[in-house]
Parts: sequence; C-alpha cells; structure tokens
Amino acid sequence: MSAGRNKWLGVPRWLAGAVALGVVGCVLVFVVSEPPAPVSAQARKVVEGLRTTSVYEEPGGPGIVDARRSRDLIGDRAIVLVLLARPVLDDPTYRTDPRAERCAEIADLVATSVVILYAFDDDREYDAEYCVGPEFANADNPVDPEDYVSGVVGGVNLGTHFRVTDTDKFAEVEEYVYTFDHYTMRDSPNGVPRRGVVVPPPPTPDALQAWQVAMALGGILAGTVALFVLLRAAGAFAGTRRTKAAATRTRSEEIGTRLNRLADTVLHPERPANARAARRQADLAERYVLLLRDVESARTGAELTKVETALTELEDAAR
Repeated sequence: MSAGRNKWLGVPRWLAGAVALGVVGCVLVFVVSEPPAPVSAQARKVVEGLRTTSVYEEPGGPGIVDARRSRDLIGDRAIVLVLLARPVLDDPTYRTDPRAERCAEIADLVATSVVILYAFDDDREYDAEYCVGPEFANADNPVDPEDYVSGVVGGVNLGTHFRVTDTDKFAEVEEYVYTFDHYTMRDSPNGVPRRGVVVPPPPTPDALQAWQVAMALGGILAGTVALFVLLRAAGAFAGTRRTKAAATRTRSEEIGTRLNRLADTVLHPERPANARAARRQADLAERYVLLLRDVESARTGAELTKVETALTELEDAAR
C-alpha cells in the first residue's frame, strides 16, 4: 500500500481519526448534553447554613417564626426550615412562583429531607412553601411524595387556622412536625426518618463557563495536534539536515581522494622537455593550489559542485 493512501489531506489517517473523535466528544459533552443548572448564591448560603442545624434564618428576618423554638421542635427529623428575610425576586428563568422555585432548588440540595421555606411574596405576605427532596422517599421511607405533600400541608392548614397571626406563625411549623410524624410513622417501617448529612453543592459551570470549557478543550486538542505537527516537522528537518551533512561529508571525502591522486601528477611532475611543458606544469600547479583553497572554504552544496567541476577540468588538463 502506498504512503499516500495512509494520509488524508496530507495528515496521517490515525491522526485525523483522533481529531475527529475529540471533536465528537466535545460536541456530545457540551452541545448535546445540557449543562447542569447553576445554583443560586442564596441557595448555596442556605445549604451551607443547614450543615449543622435544621433551621436557617437569614440575617435581618422579620422574626415571624421563632427559629430557636423551631430548632428544638424539629430536632433531627428529616425536616429543614428556611426563614428568608428578603423577598425572592422574580427571575425570567422561573417558570412558576419564584418562592416555589427557590424551595425546589434547596430541596434538590438537601435531597433526603423535606423543606419548609418562609419568604415574602409580592404582596408582602410572609408565607410558607413546602417541598420534598428527591431522595426523601426510599426503601426505609416508602411514602408517595405527592400524597405526602398534599396530606401534610392539608393537615397544617386545618390545624392552625385559629392559631396563627400575621406576627407569629410558629404554630404552622409545630403542626407540620406533628403531621409529619403521623404520616411517616404510618408509612415507614423504621419510624420517623432522620435528617441526613447535608453536603454543600460543588461549583457548577453556567452556560458561559461550559462554552469556555469547551473552547479550552478545543484549544487543548488543537494545541496537541499543532505540537505533534511541529515535532514531526522538527524531526523531519533534523533528519534532512543530518542527511545533507552526511552527503556533504561524503562528497568532501571523495574530493579529497581525487586531490590526493592528482597531487603526484601536478606537484611532482617529470622533468619538462621544453619551456612550453614547463609553463604547462607551472599552470597546473597554480590551479591545484587555488583549488585546494576553494576546497577548504567550500561549505554548501553549490560550492562543492563548483569545486567538483574545477577538479574535473584540472584532472582532464593533467592527463
């Protein structure tokens, strides 16, 4: 098989295949697959605050729900209470109520627990949103999340109708905990589920960062190919130089051998028979000496060619 058949556009087929696979991998990872949704700074701060306690109270909160009493009441149940101080602002990425979106975001991060989130709405009402973590229901706690939410929240609304005010809503948390115990003890063979370890989420790239990573990978791929091409070109260049240097040495050695054979004839000739023969011998000797000087200074192929031509002419004249 000829060498040309192993190349595509002058590039080895195996190298072209490797580049194609790299490009396809970048496309699959960063174009076809959807990048993970970014986690809001507020949700990160909440989850960090829930690592060692069941209640996170944002500084400057209204105090409508007693955080200390709630913490004592919840204990280590699989419940977390989030008391936000500022309204959750509308965001164009929210598909539903922004407070519900923030509650769901936090529930995804505290996956084994349920979340009670209090925040102001657009009407300045400090109300609760209830969410269930995606891993709250499992083999040890085989509850149906949708039935659980509707049942527990319904029980809270029924049990606190006359017990809450606009300045004190601790009764809602209290009733939620009692209803939580009722539902989970009824459905779970191991009793009331306990809160798992809360691990803050690692930094996740947003869409812009994902493209930056994709471009960086593309740059790494292109740089690798470029480095390969440069190294290969450098190797070929070095090989060519070595070949040329060897050829130059060989030609110089051959010229030296021919000069040595010519030396006896030109520098040590027989006694001339007449003046004309003497002038011819002197001329050959002069040309020989000048040729030696040219041989000593010859470095390039063109200079060696010139020396070889002059040497051939001198050999013909000396015969």
